[in-house]
Amino acid sequence: MTELKVSTPKQKTLRLSEHFVSPQGEGPRTGMMTQFVRFAGCNMRCPGWPCDTQYAIDPAIWRHDSYKRGPDELAQDCIKMYEQTGARVINLTGGEPFMQDHDLLEKFYARLPTMFALECFSNGSYLYPDWAIKHVHFVMDWKLPGSGEEDTAYENRVVNIGQLRSKDVVKFVVCDLADLDKALQTYNAFRKHTAASFWVGAAWGKFENADIVEFIKQHKLPWRLNVQVHNYVYKPQERGR
Repeated sequence: MTELKVSTPKQKTLRLSEHFVSPQGEGPRTGMMTQFVRFAGCNMRCPGWPCDTQYAIDPAIWRHDSYKRGPDELAQDCIKMYEQTGARVINLTGGEPFMQDHDLLEKFYARLPTMFALECFSNGSYLYPDWAIKHVHFVMDWKLPGSGEEDTAYENRVVNIGQLRSKDVVKFVVCDLADLDKALQTYNAFRKHTAASFWVGAAWGKFENADIVEFIKQHKLPWRLNVQVHNYVYKPQERGR
């Protein structure tokens, strides 16, 4: 009698680039010890900068330099990291976190103890699911012309910005005065359609934060200056920092 072989369905997983603890370098939680869960893969390249995490966005790199975790495994990783470091804030970053399977991300969130605070740095190009809008603190990086990605998934970004709440942030990264002018146009277009606060900072090595301050003062804007503190604590683009 021939023995039948029953195949076991392969468990779906999330693909990670790295997971480490460091002080948050930007946004509302600047200075707080944070677990950075960096996912591999991104649908943007931002050729205007370029991106400071090439190892997480370039398939030629992350395909050979990443690893997989199921939702349960990743939640356990975060609990262990908390026990080692005391970091209760978890930052989902990338790459683009919402390139990952949305159901798996929700399962990961559901398996985290309530003591954790979950935030996400995202480019806004994938529609955010309802559970994420409700429970995740977003910092959505609104792409300007200088990034080279101004038009990428624009329609989805418009939907997402309208769903953001007062706990969330829209972040502009500028590389010149033209970007600042475009940021102002974007702010005026959407400020009445979102509850999020607006932050702005300079692309590293491309523009001066002092010029941003003068622009904010000149136009009497309620924007917050976003300075990448981690680039002053550690070497810029150093991994695991």
